[in-house]
Amino acid sequence: MYMRFRKSVKIAKGVKLNLSKTGASFTLGGGKGLSFNVGNKGAYLNWSIPGTGVYDRVRLDTLLKDKLGGLFGFGKDKDEKAEEAAQEQKKTAAKKKAVSSKAAKPQGPSEQELDALAQEVALINVHQQAIDVARTAKGELRADEAEAAVEKWLEEGEAPIAFALQTEVLEDKGVVMIDLDLPEIEDMPQNKLTELADGTLKIKKKTQKEQREDYKTCVFGLGEYVASHVFSIVPQAERVVVSAYTERRDETTGEAEDVFVYSLVFTRGDFANDYQARDPHDFCSDLTGRFYVLASGLMKKIVPFEPEDL
Repeated sequence: MYMRFRKSVKIAKGVKLNLSKTGASFTLGGGKGLSFNVGNKGAYLNWSIPGTGVYDRVRLDTLLKDKLGGLFGFGKDKDEKAEEAAQEQKKTAAKKKAVSSKAAKPQGPSEQELDALAQEVALINVHQQAIDVARTAKGELRADEAEAAVEKWLEEGEAPIAFALQTEVLEDKGVVMIDLDLPEIEDMPQNKLTELADGTLKIKKKTQKEQREDYKTCVFGLGEYVASHVFSIVPQAERVVVSAYTERRDETTGEAEDVFVYSLVFTRGDFANDYQARDPHDFCSDLTGRFYVLASGLMKKIVPFEPEDL
C-alpha cells in the first residue's frame, strides 16, 4: 500500500507539530480561526471567520524583512540610519522637482527591475525547462535504484523553483509515484510590466485573478518538469504519477492542512510534438488525471491516485 506520511501531533493546548516526509512545521492557535504557522517554507499568519468562507494568509517573515526592517531600521547603526535619511531627503527633493517640471519625462523601470521581472517570468514558465525523454522504457525497474537516482537529482540539480517531493516505486507496475509539495501561491510574483498610453513601461501589481492564473501555469508546469526529469533519470519507468499538494486552511476551522490539487499520470509518449510550447494546463488536460480548476483560477481539492487505481 502506498503510504502518504503526513500527520499532526498535539504538543500542548493550541500548539501542534505537523510532520511529513518533506519536513516539520509548528502551528500555534487556530481554535477561533486565527493561527500562526512556522516551517521550512517560512512563517505565515492565517485568519478566517469560521463558517463564512472568508479567510486570508500573510507571509510574515518576508513582510517583516522587506517592510518593517526598512521602516524602523532594524540591524542598522546610527551612521547607516543617517545616510539613509539623507538619501531619502534627496529622493523626495528629486520627486518634487520632477513633478513641478512640465518638461520632465516619466521614468521606466531600471535594468535591475527588468532583470528581476524576467527571472519571475521564467519561474512561472518552468514547463519550458522540461526535457525530452526516451520514448521506450529500458531495463527492469528496481525501487532502491530509482529512489537513489531521484534523491541524487534533487541534491545535485539546479531547479528553477523551490519544491520538495516524496517518491514511491511500484516495481510490478513500472510506475514511479511522486507526491509533489508545491510552492505557495503567496510566493508567486506579485508584479507585472505594463506599457502606458505614452509608451512608458511601468511595473504594476497583478490582480488576484492574474496571480491565480500564474500559479496554475507554474504548478502544472512544475509537474511536467518533474515528470520529464524522472523519466530521464529512471529509464526503466513506464509511467510517472505526480500528485501535487499545497497548504490551505479549512474554511470551517481556519486550521492549515495539506490539500491535493491535481494527480496526473504521465507516459513517455506525452513528451513529444513541441510539448514545451503548450500551455501546461492544456497539456495536462490531455493526460489521465484528476483536477478541477474554477473559472477564477482557484484549484479545488481532489483525491489523488492510489496504486490500485493504476
